Parts: sequence; structure tokens; C-alpha cells
Amino acid sequence: MMRAVSGAVTVALMLLVVATAQAERVDMMPAWAWAWVDNQPFVDPSTGAPLPANSAHPRGQVKDRGTPDSYSVKMTVTALGASGQALDQYTVADGSAVYRSLERRLNLSAPVLAVRFELCTVPAAECMTNTFSRPPSPAPTPAPGGPAPGATPTPVPQPAPALDRDGDTFPDTVDCNDTNDAIFPGAREYPGNGRDDDCAGGDQAAKMPGAVKHDWAVTPRTNPKVRSMRVRDALPSAQVTVTCEGRGCPFKLRRATTDRHGEVSLTRLFKGRRLRQGTRVEVAVAAPNMITKVTRFDIRRGVTPTGKSLCVPVGRLEPQRHC
Repeated sequence: MMRAVSGAVTVALMLLVVATAQAERVDMMPAWAWAWVDNQPFVDPSTGAPLPANSAHPRGQVKDRGTPDSYSVKMTVTALGASGQALDQYTVADGSAVYRSLERRLNLSAPVLAVRFELCTVPAAECMTNTFSRPPSPAPTPAPGGPAPGATPTPVPQPAPALDRDGDTFPDTVDCNDTNDAIFPGAREYPGNGRDDDCAGGDQAAKMPGAVKHDWAVTPRTNPKVRSMRVRDALPSAQVTVTCEGRGCPFKLRRATTDRHGEVSLTRLFKGRRLRQGTRVEVAVAAPNMITKVTRFDIRRGVTPTGKSLCVPVGRLEPQRHC
């Protein structure tokens, strides 16, 4: 009896070691970032045991490869459901060349079938993606005894096999468009193209292009004055909203529309006046179903305003740093 128990314990330990050894570090090392992720987000890191169907434990680190530079980096971790929809998502960013941990335990209300790690520059110019699917569950052990001698076994219904019509290695149970091999969970999402490229629940909104070109007259002893201000390279017929907050503003709110070249001049709105210390000017360029571009100017005496770039996601009202 003792030998049988000892043998069972040894087998269990061997299985645990094998399950734990399957977890591997996967490096994501483009020229602009250092990052790694664990390829077994469905395993408890402390025990090596499989996590429940509605849980995942993504792990890894990310950092900007070097500073100073013109961008930072971010890792977006997304838990995907049975149809490839995003069940939960969080982002870890770095712009100081310091490793940031991705580790987080996710306990959700629906089964998690895959975890996607998307590493991108900020502003978004380059991205790379890794997606890891949950391993299939082992077949249940048949109950002891079985059918009585001579009895006809009860047939066990077999699920219909999953199909992969477009040959992208993702079956129709998780692929949101199984007739297009460029669309699958974890694919690169191209914002504003009208397609859900990564099966994350819809097309991402594209960012409004263009910039606010500005020139100021200011001396060390005077407040800034707008020499020229113009929206350029935006979309044609984009809605431009200019607000001015503070004492002595020549206006509170003005609206304009870009021409067929995506341009409009805002210089005349300021009437050649110097803006007082503490005044805030914001220029928002928007279009339906697009991320709004916002340029903010905070006025200080004797300082040339540089303009801070912000954005407003679709469905939101307040500007933020990243969208």
C-alpha cells in the first residue's frame, strides 16, 4: 500500500513539473523597445496548475529601449473570449527606459480563450503582437464499472468539428470572419478601415491627421500674441472648435470648418491682442467616428507657447494624453 501511494505521489509531482516546464519566456525586442511575455498566461505561476476557464494571469515586462527619443512605448494586454471579443484590457507604458511589470491576475465573468500582447510605439507608428490560446482541456476519465455485460453503450454526442475556411489557423469558433485570412484574433488592427481586423469587437477609430501651425510675438516682458495660427493637413470638412478661457479673451468659443485641402486659418479670431497670464487656448479638430486631435496652449508672460498635443476618444468629452 505504501509503495502504491508513493508511486502515485511521484507521478503527480512529475506531471506538475512537466506542466510547469512548458511555460516559456517569449522575447519581443524590436529596435524601439525591450519586452518579454510568458507564453502560459493560463497557468498559476505559484503552483503550475491550470487556471479556471474564466481566469488568466498575464506576465512579463516592457520598457522603452532608450531615451531621449520622440516616443514612448506601451504594451496592451487583452483577454479574448470565445468569439474573439475583448473581455478585459489593460495597458502598461514606459518612456523612461525602466522595466514595467505586466503581471496581473484576471478573474472574469466569461471564459478566456486567448490572451493578446500588443507592443506599440506612442504615438502609434509601429506595433508587434503575440497571442497565446488556452490549451484544450484533457478528456474526462470514464467512470468505473461501465455498462452492464451485454448492454448497449449509450452513445456520447460528439461536437461538430471546428472549421477554418480561410486557412489562417483560427477556427470559426474564434475567428470573427472565417472567409478572410487577414482577419483573426491577434491580427494587426488598422483603425478606420471599417473592419474588425483583430476580432476585438469592432473597427478601431482612426486618429484625426494634421497639425496646428502657430507663430507668436512675445518678449521677456510681454504676454504672447498670436501672429498666425492655422490648421493644416487635416481631413476636408473637419470641424474645428477653438476655445479661450481666462480674463481678457477675445472670444469664448468659435467654430470653423477645414477646406478641401484640410486647412483653415484661425489668426483673425485673436484680433491681434496679447493674451494674459493664465489664459488657456484649445484647438480641437474633429470628424464623425474619429479620435479628435486637440492642441492646448497655456499662456505665460514672456514665454512662447509650444502647444501640448492631446486627444479625445470617440464617445468621450475630456482631452487626454493617449488614445
